[in-house]
Amino acid sequence: MKTLSLVLIGLFVLCAPVFGFLYEVQILSLEEVKKIDDDKLMAIYTEAMIERRATETFHGKAGFSPKEYKGFKALLGFIIRLRQEMQERNLDVPPIEEWLR
Repeated sequence: MKTLSLVLIGLFVLCAPVFGFLYEVQILSLEEVKKIDDDKLMAIYTEAMIERRATETFHGKAGFSPKEYKGFKALLGFIIRLRQEMQERNLDVPPIEEWLR
């Protein structure tokens, strides 16, 4: 029983920092969402989608450190912002995702 307790405490100590940085997006109620203007709504939606993808990737990759997670999340955000700007300028997006498969 002592061994099991020590193992569980050890796992908690190792995993606790991971839980501290996940889900950085504030979850709003429906009433709060309805009060947001269009530009802010788009920004919050984008950030939530980035958070979701980064979290999914984090959970799918063993050994992903908090620093690597934040870097990956920042990269996803940068890609989204680039894509938005390309859309505003009516530029055709090269099929890079397809090329990388």
